[in-house]
Amino acid sequence: MSLTVFPDAAALANAAAARFAALAAQAAADHGRFLVALSGGSTPQALFARLAQPPYRDALPWPHTHVFWGDERLVPP
Repeated sequence: MSLTVFPDAAALANAAAARFAALAAQAAADHGRFLVALSGGSTPQALFARLAQPPYRDALPWPHTHVFWGDERLVPP
């Protein structure tokens, strides 16, 4: 395991978006689909905003992507 320290939140969001896109492309190529559970709240907002912009918005395999909520606040008891 390795630890990467980023100089600021924008650098972290950029690196996370690049990693997300790489994993999505690999999963779609290997399995024909990309399954991802997204968290709610404010923590992932910068990542989500970055994924909604070029180049990720146009490069991600959206037709092969299945998105699930992973936020326990939206699940009834």
